[in-house]
Formats: sequence, structure tokens, C-alpha cells
Amino acid sequence: MIKRIAPVGLILSIACNGSDGIAPNPVSSDIGTMAVGEVRVFSPADLQNGLDLPSGSSARDFAIIVGNTSTQHDVVANYVVRADVTTGGSFEISAPPDLSAQVSASVGQIPLARTPQQAVDNKVRAFERKNLVLRSASDPLAISRFSPRRSIQVPSGAAFAVPVPGDRINVKVPDGNSTNLCNNYFTTQAVVASVSSKAILAVDTLDGPPTSLFTQLQMDSITTEFDNVTYPTDASYFNTPTDIDANGHIIILFTGQINKLTPPGSTDNFVGGFFFGGDMFPPVDQGGGAGSFCPQSNQAEIFYLLAPDPTGKFGNVRTTASVRQGTRGTIAHEFQHMINAGNRYKNPAVSDFESLWLDEALAHFAEDAVGRVQRGFTDLQTLTFNDLLPCNSPCAQANDFNAFFFQNLARLTYWMERPDTSSGITGDGPIEANLSSRGAAWALLRYAADNYSGGLPRDLTRKLVAGPDTGVRNFSAATQASIDNLVSGWLVTMYADHYTPAISGLDPKYQYRSYNLRNVMPPIAQSVLNLPAATYPLLVSGIGFGNSISATNRSGTGTYYRLNVPANSGAKNVKILNSSGNVASFSGEHVYVLRVQ
Repeated sequence: MIKRIAPVGLILSIACNGSDGIAPNPVSSDIGTMAVGEVRVFSPADLQNGLDLPSGSSARDFAIIVGNTSTQHDVVANYVVRADVTTGGSFEISAPPDLSAQVSASVGQIPLARTPQQAVDNKVRAFERKNLVLRSASDPLAISRFSPRRSIQVPSGAAFAVPVPGDRINVKVPDGNSTNLCNNYFTTQAVVASVSSKAILAVDTLDGPPTSLFTQLQMDSITTEFDNVTYPTDASYFNTPTDIDANGHIIILFTGQINKLTPPGSTDNFVGGFFFGGDMFPPVDQGGGAGSFCPQSNQAEIFYLLAPDPTGKFGNVRTTASVRQGTRGTIAHEFQHMINAGNRYKNPAVSDFESLWLDEALAHFAEDAVGRVQRGFTDLQTLTFNDLLPCNSPCAQANDFNAFFFQNLARLTYWMERPDTSSGITGDGPIEANLSSRGAAWALLRYAADNYSGGLPRDLTRKLVAGPDTGVRNFSAATQASIDNLVSGWLVTMYADHYTPAISGLDPKYQYRSYNLRNVMPPIAQSVLNLPAATYPLLVSGIGFGNSISATNRSGTGTYYRLNVPANSGAKNVKILNSSGNVASFSGEHVYVLRVQ
């Protein structure tokens, strides 16, 4: 048995109206009557005398989750768990011991876009929401959002000509270090290096001729992968992208201006690139006032990506191979942002960009979706670690694993290490910089796609991108479930998913269909958190005899406990109390109990 009590965190807030509707009252607090596999949801009113467990002749095992589903952002709940029970709280999982070495060997080959990338992404998304204005059709100040802005660029409905390799195009690159991406930008020329059915690959001339950075074969492989995998996958999951320059193509620009966003001397963490919504807007005011135009705008669908830098003139040496590999997932991720922003920009019924937490969850979901198509997995194929990484690096599967799968799972380990401190539904606050929040948001969306999409994840994600609502309201409308139901099901699933031995009688909704997390997460956790081999990284505290555990969690997440009671050990009682010793009753409080044995 491996006991797991650990640190780290993620923050999640929830904003919705109406009752939770997740369980009828009253609910029997006698958990001894629960069948194995049963889940009960308790409100504070159900727990005036605590959770009761009469004496029994057989051993019993329960997972108890104190959840906080407050409708207010980032509400902190403090409480005490007091129990008269025997010591418990350990659990085990079997996983091949060599898997963690395998993931470490593979991950070690490729630098990873971690904190710097999230920080730039947060800045760009936050600037869009604060400074770029989408006006609804009902707004008396609204302008016809899409057609006038197209008419600036496209005379008489004629499409722009598609450039050919060797052409030079003028580009304005937003300054990612600036606080005003519309007014602060770099004007440069880029050489078109590869053109495919859907992509125009260009290289900033400040970085030297494209043939000195990539071979033609490498450049063509980028546009080919975009045409064959990334574009059709993201379009299928998130809707057809806009085409405001009417050329039928997405511009992929490799520029040293992105390299400058990573501090010198940083090799393992870097900024891979970004999409900026300002490129959808006209560069001058068309009558909509401040926020309805952006001087930086290229009036085109364009990504800005990290460029190869073999001499380190921008502060860090970047080989062509590392840039090619390191930006594959970035393109999949940022393409979702482009599609999401473009669809909302085009739709006059929409007045806001998507909430940051859900926009990022969808973008991380895009990495997973593109990886599945690349590897030939189905949308709901239950993946094990060996599915994801069946070989040691270097190999094609290891490159795909690093590009599309590893980072979502790594971020999820940070949440699992301290689920009480953060969650994925965080609104538009600064907490989006927290990697664990992103991991939780992706996992919650993945759970909903598995269980609330009618077996068609692409239908759910397309509904989410279409809106017109945002955040929790959009999430609940698309899934046709209350946020309380979604969060409670997800929290229980994070404990129960593919539990070994299988929990008899467990409702299938408490399982991921797309992953076997208890097989996948141990090697990831050992690589990321240096945990012992075969450890499932979810923090679970054992409830011990006559002790009190002071605890805190935030809105949109929960705290995990295990009550493991031997046979013939006498009656037990568990209370959730406030600091005054009275029954805890904070906003959004729910206690979820799963009988495991």
C-alpha cells in the first residue's frame, strides 16, 4: 500500500444561478446502508449529526469528498473534519514500474512550453477581453461587425491572391512584452516559404533566409501536417475558422519576436507562440469607438511562432528540430483560440469573448484532439500509458506524446497533488496563470465530453464555441447539466476512475471513457513530481481515530479523504464542522461519499 499525502494546487470558481438539483432531501446520513459503488451527495442540512457508520462485521472503505460549489468566484471555505474512527487513508495502484523511466527518457528529449507560454497566453487573452469590444446586435452602438471590416480589405467581394513561395508579405507582430498589443508592435517583412491548401508558412526576414532555418522538406511537413491533421481536426471540434482576408488560408509566421519573450538562459521553458484576436479587427475606427479597432491588426488569420535560432542571438539557442517539435502542440492550441475568437467576432448575437478558463480548456482539449487523430485513436478510445507512449525516444510516437499529450497530463498532476487549492472554473481572474488550474479545466471538460455529449464529444465542443453565452452558463447550457452536477461527477471520477480492483455497482458516469487515469497518471507523476513508482498522485488524507483535520478549499474544487474501517471496529461518526465547532454550512457546500468496499 502506498500512502499519498502531498502538496500543490489549483483554483476554480463557479458562477451560475438556480438551485443545484444534485440530490433530493433528506439524504440518510447512515452511510452503512450504502451499497458498494453507490454515491451519495449531502448538503449541510443532511449532516447535522455527521456521517454515521454503525458497527459491522466486514471491512468497509469510503471516499469522502468535501466539495465547494459556490457560485461566487474564488470563495475560500474553512472547516474541520472530526472523526472517531480508526486510522486509514492509504491506497494502491498497480502500474508497470518501467513506464515512469520511459516517460522521463522521452520527455527529456524535448524542451517544454510551460510557465512562460502560459504567462504570455494569459496576457494576450486578458488584453483581448479588456480592450477589444464585441457589440451584440441589440446594442444601439453596435456596428455591423463582420461585413464592413471585410469590405475594407476585399474590393467587390474578390478574394485576395494567395502568395507563392519567395513572395514577401508585410506583417505587424504584436509586442508580447507590452501592456498594449494593439498600439505596440513590430513592422517587418516575411518571406513566404511554403504554401499548401490551408496554410501559408512565412519566415520573418529578421531571422535570415528561410532556407537557413528550415529545409524545404521541413517547411512543407509543417504545412502538410496542418492541412491533413490540425486544420480538419480543430475545424471538426470547434467550427469552421473565419476567413476575414478571403484567401482561404491561415498564416503561420515564424519570427524572432516570439523568441524574445523567453528570458535568456531558459532552455527547458519557452514561449512557443500565440494568436492575437486584434488581427480580426480593422486597424482604424469604423465608427464603433474605442475597442472596436486595433492599429496592429493584419486583418488576417495568423499565428506568431518561435523561430529557430542556432546562434542564440535572441538569448537562447533553438535548433530547427526543437522548434519544429515544440510548436506542433502550440499550433493546435492557438488554432482553437483563433476559431473561438473568430466565430464570436463574426456572430452579431455574441457580445463577449469566451471566459478565459473555458477558452483555455478548449485550447488544451484541441491538443488532445489533434494528438488522437495524429495517432489514429478514436474520440472516446480509453487510452493507457502504453497507448500514448509505446516506445522509447527517439521515435515518432514519443514526438507525438510530447507535442500533444504530455503537457495536459503534467498540468493535471499539479492539480491532483493539491486539489483543495485550485480548480479549473476560475472566471477571468489572474489565477489562469496557475498551471494546475489549466490541468483541472482540461480534465473537467474532458470528463464532460466523455459523459455529457451523448457519445459525440465534437458536438459538445462545437456548441461551446458557438455560444452565445460564456463560462459556466455556456458550459451548463451545452451539457444540459447544472454546474453542481458536473463538478460533483468530475470530483468523484477523479478518485474512482478505473479503480483497482473495479468498484462493483459504480455508475459508468464516474469513469473517464477517454483515459484510464489510474494507469496513465503514475508514470507522469513520477516524471513531473518525483513520486514513488506506481503512485496515483491524487492527494487523499486518511481520517484517523479521535483526530481533527483542519482544511480549506476553494469554490469549484474539493478535498479528498478516505475512511477505511476494519471489521468489528465499532460504530463511527464523521463530522464537518466550522471553527466554532458547529456544523459547517458554507455557500456551495456538498459532501460526496463513495462506497469503495
